Amino acid sequence: MTMSPFDQEPDPALGLLLREALTGPEPEAFLRRLRVAAAAAERGDQWDVLAGWARPRVMAMAVAAGFLLWLGAWFGEASGFGDTGVTMASLPAQTVVSSQPPAVDEIMSALRERP
Repeated sequence: MTMSPFDQEPDPALGLLLREALTGPEPEAFLRRLRVAAAAAERGDQWDVLAGWARPRVMAMAVAAGFLLWLGAWFGEASGFGDTGVTMASLPAQTVVSSQPPAVDEIMSALRERP
C-alpha cells in the first residue's frame, strides 16, 4: 500500500518540532520568522495553483486516450471486419408522442417487436 503525503493522521515528528519552537525560550522569534517567510513567498491565485496541478494529469490522460485509440484501431484492423462489406444496422427506434405515460402493454410490445 502506498502512503499519501496528505495523510490525515498527525505527524509526530513535525508536531514535536512545532511544540519545541512554540514553547521554547523564544516562541515570538519563531513566529516572526514564520511571518517573514510567509510574506516573502510568491503568491498566485487559485487558478495558478490548479493549472500547475492539472497540466501533468491532462497530459497523462491525453497520452492514455491516444494509446487507447491506437489500440482500438490496431485490433479493429486485426479483427478483419473492416473490409468484409458487411453493414450492421442499429436497432429500430420508435417515437411515441403522448401526454399520458405509456401503458405497460405498449412498452412490452415495443420491446418485443422484431425488425
